[in-house]
Amino acid sequence: MASHDAALAASMTTMASAMLFGTIIFATAALATRSYIMGDTTLFEAAAHPKSAALDVRSLTSVYTLLFHSSVFGMILFYAYICENHPPFPHADKNYDADIFFFLTFLLLVVSAFTWKRHVPDINSKKALAKGKNHESGNEMEVESGGSFDGNGQQKHPVVTADGTIRPIAEPNDKTEILNRDQTEEWKGWMQFMFLLYHYYHAEEVYNSIRIMITCYVWMTGFGNFSFFYLKADYGVVRVLQMLWRLNFLVLFLCLTQGTTFILYYICLLHTYYFFMVYVIMKIGHQYNYTKWWVRIKLAALAIVIFLVWDCDLGLFKLFHFPFFGETPMMGANAGAMWEWYFRSTLDHWSTYLGMIFALNFPITSLFYRKLEAMSPLKEFLGKGAMGAALFAAFAIWASGPFRQEKFDYNQTNAYYGFIPLITYIYFRNLTPFLRNHTLELLHQIGKTTLETYLMQHHIWLTSNAKSLLTLVPGWPKVNFLLVSLIYVFLSRRLYQLTLFLRGMILPDNRNACFKNLAGMLAVIGSFCGLAYLLEAQKMLSLGAVGMISVAGGYFLYTYLLNCTRWPNESSAEQDIRRNPNKMAFSCLAAVAAVATCGFIWHTMAIRGASRIQLLPSTCQEFANNGNWVARNGCDEGPRGVEYRKFGISAESTCSTQNTVYVWGWDEQDPAFHCRFKQRDPKSLKAHLRGRTIYFAGDSITRYLYHSFCRQLGIADAGAYNAAEGKHHDISRHIDDIDAEFVWAGFATEVVEATKNVTSGVIKTKPDLVVLGGGAWDKLWIYNTQEEKDNMKKALNELTIQMRTLRDKMGIPVVWLTPTTVNSDALPSEEKRENINENEMKKLRDLYKSEGVLASASFVIDGEAFTSTRVAESFDGVHYPHHIYSAGAQILCNSMDWLLPVPNKVPPKPAPQPGAMAHIPLGLMMLCLAAAGLFLFDGFLGFSYIAVIFVPSIAPKHLFYESFSSLHQRMKLPALEMQPLHQSSSCSPPSRTNSMNGGPPAVVKGADEEEVVSLIGKER
Repeated sequence: MASHDAALAASMTTMASAMLFGTIIFATAALATRSYIMGDTTLFEAAAHPKSAALDVRSLTSVYTLLFHSSVFGMILFYAYICENHPPFPHADKNYDADIFFFLTFLLLVVSAFTWKRHVPDINSKKALAKGKNHESGNEMEVESGGSFDGNGQQKHPVVTADGTIRPIAEPNDKTEILNRDQTEEWKGWMQFMFLLYHYYHAEEVYNSIRIMITCYVWMTGFGNFSFFYLKADYGVVRVLQMLWRLNFLVLFLCLTQGTTFILYYICLLHTYYFFMVYVIMKIGHQYNYTKWWVRIKLAALAIVIFLVWDCDLGLFKLFHFPFFGETPMMGANAGAMWEWYFRSTLDHWSTYLGMIFALNFPITSLFYRKLEAMSPLKEFLGKGAMGAALFAAFAIWASGPFRQEKFDYNQTNAYYGFIPLITYIYFRNLTPFLRNHTLELLHQIGKTTLETYLMQHHIWLTSNAKSLLTLVPGWPKVNFLLVSLIYVFLSRRLYQLTLFLRGMILPDNRNACFKNLAGMLAVIGSFCGLAYLLEAQKMLSLGAVGMISVAGGYFLYTYLLNCTRWPNESSAEQDIRRNPNKMAFSCLAAVAAVATCGFIWHTMAIRGASRIQLLPSTCQEFANNGNWVARNGCDEGPRGVEYRKFGISAESTCSTQNTVYVWGWDEQDPAFHCRFKQRDPKSLKAHLRGRTIYFAGDSITRYLYHSFCRQLGIADAGAYNAAEGKHHDISRHIDDIDAEFVWAGFATEVVEATKNVTSGVIKTKPDLVVLGGGAWDKLWIYNTQEEKDNMKKALNELTIQMRTLRDKMGIPVVWLTPTTVNSDALPSEEKRENINENEMKKLRDLYKSEGVLASASFVIDGEAFTSTRVAESFDGVHYPHHIYSAGAQILCNSMDWLLPVPNKVPPKPAPQPGAMAHIPLGLMMLCLAAAGLFLFDGFLGFSYIAVIFVPSIAPKHLFYESFSSLHQRMKLPALEMQPLHQSSSCSPPSRTNSMNGGPPAVVKGADEEEVVSLIGKER
């Protein structure tokens, strides 16, 4: 059982974070206790207020509000740390069940359908009837402004077409606009659900779909941020700091508390990186952004830069990024941060750019839709139908071609073809006013906190950096899924609120205050990291030291706040009462109790709980052979579904009680022992044994174990029955860079000789692990006379000497395999039934034990442990079917965690270099599409011109001035060149709201515009 200090499992930055939040919790608890004693609720009311105000360090209520929310933030991080490093139960392995995966997916859609929400209610209300009268069509109503509303809330304004017919063109409405705020949240919501479910179940078969969803997220970054900069023209440092806080605040503290690397949370890095790309492009010559061509010329230049950096292997990527990324392997980047960033950024290097093009043409796209809808039904159908057919055809070609490629091949082309499903979805999702006016509220709610759910999935839903599952209810996987999901969603939403609340306090809309607060925050974090470094250097960094520093720091902060701040309108007498020594002492005791409780929980979980996934300690060898065979019914609905889907099997015949399928499993152990036994898959086993030589020597039982070990390494036909092949011979296999050798040694003397070949250096390649076994042949053939028995003992004495030489002097772990259980009734001859029946074999096992063979081994595989309950399956009395030996092989594979804990030093594989995914022809294709989007004024990259074949008047290039002049007038932007600002025939007077003609409405409405359609969620 682990009894060490919790600090031994924590990184230095984790301990620094513990001191920081411990200090904050102490001060918060002391202030809260003092306020409670005094019966003053001022601090509580201030902290409970839903909206934050700029931090005022002279106001106790403001500072307490900051401390309170920081304490809550710290407690959530503490919970995440416990879940990751000291969970109550061992982390579980992921298990993909396609039926459950798609069941949950369709269940979400069905439930979401009941949350169908209409943005603008039917205008046919009493209030509207009092103001106007029904239109001739019965679907519209004229109102005071001279415009009208249709049944979907679209405001319309009458215009005269060329043939003199009066038809209404809907005015833009930010609630019913294409890609309106609710719709983009809905979009993010269902994508995030699929993304998380993919991670939870490790659903590799939907990898390509998930890849497209990440492409959509990155596209939204370009779309949303471009829209903001165009409409607000806010390029100030405060805007940049606030955006960086939103994207990276939680990441920073996860890295500090968990001891992880920033590259692990690569999606945040993607959005930060591409945010700066948008910012720089819009900042350059921003005073000319409102001319017709300047932004388009800048974007054309950017396209060329992207092409040269990512699509051409010119070395530019490494040149631009080498100051920030290295090639040393690290967590989240096994091939180094440089390659990892190249790989991640290359997958979507055109996505943000295409989002910028769509945002640039957004007013035109909006007017394009609305003008089509003002046409006759036939023209609308032909225009929309032709464009939809073209997009659907492109989508079908993509779905039947690139989309069906294997993961590696698909990654090479995602950046070039990913836009096809993206714009197809946008087009059809916004095809009619009815679709634009409705969203699914449940998906909308899920989409609000995509950043927090993405980050926290690594630690409180999944674990081991999203490679395993958090277990709170062992043995009940679906109940556990429900419980951890509820906690995960609740805490993610709370973190979303905390991030925005703290941003409002630390980074208000004041440049000097931002700099001062940010510098103070970084100084405090740096101070605690420096303190932790000094304590670690002096070997004094422990949980007790953290507690003492937290109490001391918290007490200093508490007294400082009492002496240097005032409550609003507090008199001197009241201030003296507040500093009463008795109240001071009691509040400090309560604060000490709060810090001590956190420390007690940490310490208890460290010694009683499980651990993060790591190599098994040597203490686990006591339990490695403890397990049993468990019956599985192959006719359960899960296996039946797989059999039907993959093999067309509709009914099974071999799942009755006479043909039960069994699997081997280990007995449950106390989580504190950290013995998380598991089936070792070929990939992880090969990685662990890379460059090693495993040496087997023994009889046929050992040979069967050798074959099973090779099967664990991925050699499916190892040990296949072959009558033409001899049995008593040596076998050598080279599996990737692993050597697996078997030497036939039927008798004890031959086993001794095989070990001497290793100790004396006869074998040129020194093995890393030796597996020995035997005994049955000796008992059968040369254990009848006293002389033979004496010779047997001499051989065993020599064997123990050789084994100890291997283990103690040469440092080579030695594994001994005891004989498996004998099925006496199945022995084919009288001689065997007399000499190697199970009772005689028990005597032999006892002999090996008494002669010290077992004690001379580094680890013993108990052959009886995995065969005693399957003895009836021994077909010749000694040997078993292959799958029985798989249990012994898995016991061996698990033991290698403590037998071979240090990776073998092998020449590292050359790290892949940036440029490996460059593709010039496809890059040129993207340049052509970019040109179509920029210079044909089409957000759909030229597809809109398919509709022009039937409706020439809606060509996007002819809609520029009509759409942008209205936008500039509404948003009070500079006038367009060569176009006086006047009310277009299709435009109504300036709206009383912040709606723009086709501009993304969410960008200009609300307190936090930058979150329009990016991954990071919306702020309320």
